[in-house]
Amino acid sequence: MKKYSKMLYVSLGLLFVSTIAYAQESLADRLKNHVYTLAADSLGGREAGSMYAGKAAAYIERQWQEIGLTPLVGDTYLMPFMNNRYHNLVAVIEGNDPLLKDEYIVVGAHYDHLGSKTGNNGEIIIYNGADDNASGVATLIELGRKLKVIQPTLARSVILIAFDAEEIGLYGSNDFANNPPVPINNVKLMLSVDMVGWYKTSGYVNYSGYGTIRDGKQLLLETANIPEGLNVKTQNFEKSIFTATDTYGFAMKGIPTLSVTTGLKSPYHKPEDVAELIDYEGMALITTHLTHFIQTVSADENFHASGKIAAKHRPPSRFDLGISAHIGTNYHSYTAGAVNGKSADAYGIGLSAGINMGIWGVRPEVYYEYINARHPAGDISTHSITVPLHFLLQTPPSLAGRAAVFAGPYYSRKLNGKQEKISLDFDNLYYRNEAGISYGVELQVSRIRLGVTRREAFTNFTRTKNDDGAYIRNRSVLATLSYVF
Repeated sequence: MKKYSKMLYVSLGLLFVSTIAYAQESLADRLKNHVYTLAADSLGGREAGSMYAGKAAAYIERQWQEIGLTPLVGDTYLMPFMNNRYHNLVAVIEGNDPLLKDEYIVVGAHYDHLGSKTGNNGEIIIYNGADDNASGVATLIELGRKLKVIQPTLARSVILIAFDAEEIGLYGSNDFANNPPVPINNVKLMLSVDMVGWYKTSGYVNYSGYGTIRDGKQLLLETANIPEGLNVKTQNFEKSIFTATDTYGFAMKGIPTLSVTTGLKSPYHKPEDVAELIDYEGMALITTHLTHFIQTVSADENFHASGKIAAKHRPPSRFDLGISAHIGTNYHSYTAGAVNGKSADAYGIGLSAGINMGIWGVRPEVYYEYINARHPAGDISTHSITVPLHFLLQTPPSLAGRAAVFAGPYYSRKLNGKQEKISLDFDNLYYRNEAGISYGVELQVSRIRLGVTRREAFTNFTRTKNDDGAYIRNRSVLATLSYVF
């Protein structure tokens, strides 16, 4: 591959430095103008699919046209999806290396927010979304301006995307990743700029995901020049199972991703997230560092994925192992009469093994359990080994997780037990073996699985009838927490 000459790099580097020095003087003001416009009351909170989101899109279009950015497809930045209800805006800054220019760095920021609602007194409450995510869009616009100036130094091409419908489920970024206008394998890195307006309060800008890039931490902290006054924090992977950004759809395709943010210090998803509270000088530092970093990656012939991916971005495995704990209640159901026993505590810990076949699954489990039940002659407690076999009907995996309903037989072997302080007589009064049905619902998010299970014994626990002619059987309701390896 032909390399750029040192003289060209020096001359272009001097051009870049002088351009940055010129632009830095007014960069914070330009960022401020963008945020004040996008987070103004007149844009009504930019709810996805609304006319206000359309106004935000039109503003981004005008800025990109002024900068001179090229639409990625055809003669318009707009790329509609979901029956033309929502619109991404997509521009490209073409690289100059004959081979690397067909590889892409994607930088995205979502422009939608929560819209508005009517308050208790009939007033309109607007969720302006200054930090979330007018700050990211403003950064994207000015990043485009800077990258356009230094376009001669770019080897790989850079795609800029203003995503729509992030707040309602990452639909814009997922649509682009699933229906890319360029070969998805040619996308070498994706960065999501989401909430970067509270640098002064946070004290840092965080890049999460360097572990997906070979030598990613070095690229961020050493190779890419960090502007004076900027504290760059790095995290190897996105780890929180409760938050997500537009990296998700790309990460699920195996593409290295970086989430860029100053965190959740701002009034997240509250009406108080307004333009007056944004740190524009901090945003300017972040924009400058992003420019350096993208320029570095663009020209790095040895840039590669690490082959690693965050746990939250891994697709479900066909086989899995898990450790589970449950807690709940158990009571005695009488086979005759309308009255049942009163419930008492039940808990257990065990292991599971899953086989996933699309929407179907099979999961054998084994638990040690301690269960109790109220009894007129004294509370009864038992120690057991319980083995359920669950058959699952589950939804396809998504950002929100994976939900399932399950049912199947179970077998339980009583190891020992007591009524108050007296050992249970399993030879004459009680059965050690129990069988029945187990069923319930669960939700898995990343590696965490939450569920509710009901068990109903079909076999009797007592060998003899009581005075009312009834045997007793165990009934349990359990809340389950599992970690899947």
